[in-house]
Amino acid sequence: MNLGYIRISTIKQKDNTSLENQETKIRDYCKLHEIQIDQIFTEVDSGGNDQRAVFNKIKDLIKLDAVKTIIIFKLDRLSRSMLGGLQFIDFCKEHNVRVISISDNIDTLDGGKSELLLNILLSIATEEKRMIKERCGYGREMKWKNGELPYGKLSFGYKRLKNGSVITDENSKIVEYIFRKWNVLSRMQHLTKTKRTQRMLKLLKDRGFTYYDQPFKGHHLKQILQNKFYCGFITWKGEEQKGRYDTIISHRLYNQIQEFI
Repeated sequence: MNLGYIRISTIKQKDNTSLENQETKIRDYCKLHEIQIDQIFTEVDSGGNDQRAVFNKIKDLIKLDAVKTIIIFKLDRLSRSMLGGLQFIDFCKEHNVRVISISDNIDTLDGGKSELLLNILLSIATEEKRMIKERCGYGREMKWKNGELPYGKLSFGYKRLKNGSVITDENSKIVEYIFRKWNVLSRMQHLTKTKRTQRMLKLLKDRGFTYYDQPFKGHHLKQILQNKFYCGFITWKGEEQKGRYDTIISHRLYNQIQEFI
């Protein structure tokens, strides 16, 4: 099978990589070089998503030896990064699949010329990835020194604004309730840890409180109650320091309940 693959990130994309333009380029190329195109696969998804449905279907067809040639308009249609696209080409070469990238002037059947270009592009992509990693690492170090979060994932009860600042969200009231109610339950000496957890989960359910739209589980409670982020401390690379954001509970309340978790 000779197939084409065209992709855009969003349906609103209207530049020279629109679906219509990509398909036209592929069909014109095949007509000029007398290649019979059997099917063109279309996908609307980010190149940064490694689990794209249509792209994975093509890879499955390759593994089944059902593909002879893949034609794309440009290397970045395969992946958001040049390195990712080149790695896919290597995957195709391992299964004896010819890859043609029209805009990049790559045809793996061409041998020497395309092989040299691919090696050059791979070297550039590898170096670019190293530099990006280095820059990101430096950026995280600077954020850490400024008391800002050096990572993207936030704890339940917080959200990040467009300007990068971290604030509490509507779930912060649930977090505060959990800490304060657990502090009360921990003073009830007749309650075992299991009974305390069961009581807490029932209270949360009765009030309609959920954890990211799912029912609370015991391990969710433990994650929240042991998380010092809620009282203003951030941890990174084994170090801990005071963060620059609004806290949900006091450090005193956090310390009070740790022996009862």
